[in-house]
Amino acid sequence: MRLPQPLLDSQYFLFSSFAELSKALGEAAHPGELAEAERLVLRGLPPVTSRMALATMFGINPGLIWSFENRPRQHYRSFSIPKGRTTRQIDAPRVALKLVQKWLSVHLSRAFQPAEHVYGFVSNRSHVQAAARHVGARWVFSVDIQDFFPSTPVDLVAESLQTIGFGHEGARLLSRLACLRGALAQGAPSSPVLSNICFQHVDEQLILIASRYGVRLTRYADDIVISGTDELPPTLENDVRALFSQGPWRLADQKTQIAQLPDRLKVHGLLVHGEKIRLTKGYRNRLRAYRHLISRGGIQDADLAKVKGHLNYATSVDKEGGDA
Repeated sequence: MRLPQPLLDSQYFLFSSFAELSKALGEAAHPGELAEAERLVLRGLPPVTSRMALATMFGINPGLIWSFENRPRQHYRSFSIPKGRTTRQIDAPRVALKLVQKWLSVHLSRAFQPAEHVYGFVSNRSHVQAAARHVGARWVFSVDIQDFFPSTPVDLVAESLQTIGFGHEGARLLSRLACLRGALAQGAPSSPVLSNICFQHVDEQLILIASRYGVRLTRYADDIVISGTDELPPTLENDVRALFSQGPWRLADQKTQIAQLPDRLKVHGLLVHGEKIRLTKGYRNRLRAYRHLISRGGIQDADLAKVKGHLNYATSVDKEGGDA
């Protein structure tokens, strides 16, 4: 289901102004709640103050909102997809809940600006740009957060929503609409931006570490990368690990890596040692083969979009200073 953009863009969904929403709520909202809703609007946030306010904006029965909160499993379709040698469970929200989550994600993304080193789930930022931050590295240290969304608990989601301006009741309501089994749902459109909001305090500590050692830092979703042009600080890894000794998140030990010259230094699949980001030799050979096949009409129609996607990706790397 593709929503009309005006609905997604409106802070009030079905309504075009706060006055229209206030009139629609009528006596269902007391003056204190209306004042709270107006405060949220002025902060650029959707005026979610109660179950009734949200139901009114979407033109649905408040009982459905109650069901989203208290019977969440009825509103998801769960399945598994391959992930390397294992599988990942996806909890895809059904249409009604997905509609609310998508609208929420749009407005949270506009209201919340993550730190400069955060590239995942941020408009106009990409993993290619993140890799480019590490050009000329002498070493690269990377860690991966294990099960990032499912390990972000509902209570932390509510607390984090309050830090960006929501009141207690609105934050609690939205956190329950975005979570399944007590944590962010892997598959909900609201999970990416909420994960960035929840991780903000760790990002601040990572910035302090990077500043202390004079190194470069990026985070793309659950992938944290630090690099430097001088000697690798011997205590850097312990300092990063210490950030995860408390709190809900854990590092995936099998994905913790330190690479140093003369070995290849890769960030998000791109080579970063040298003066510009580069595709690996194997990937460049693959692209040459694709171009040759296209020139001879050797690509089937069913595969053409996928092949062109690879070529477009190479172009995006080239624009950031790479070599296609």
